[in-house]
Amino acid sequence: MFWPAFAAAGMLKNAQVELGDGSVRPVQVGFETPDMLDLGGRVTTADYRVEYQTADMPELARGSMLEIDGTRYRVRHPPRRKDDGYFSVADLEKAV
Repeated sequence: MFWPAFAAAGMLKNAQVELGDGSVRPVQVGFETPDMLDLGGRVTTADYRVEYQTADMPELARGSMLEIDGTRYRVRHPPRRKDDGYFSVADLEKAV
């Protein structure tokens, strides 16, 4: 469908999702890092987010770990489905 076209256009990142058994699985995601103003506009923070095909990571939940471009991220909130549920979105935070 659309995902191969997005990948061919360079719009997706390769991610590694950590599974419960300690293994990892590669998956392609749309990765966003828009800057947000916080504390009355005095501080700029990054708001990390991935969009993915729901069927690619059905096990993704709050606390799940992903690695993107060598950086580890934790899912901050339960992922939410978009529109008809074919795609989902998850908010991330950098893992320490």
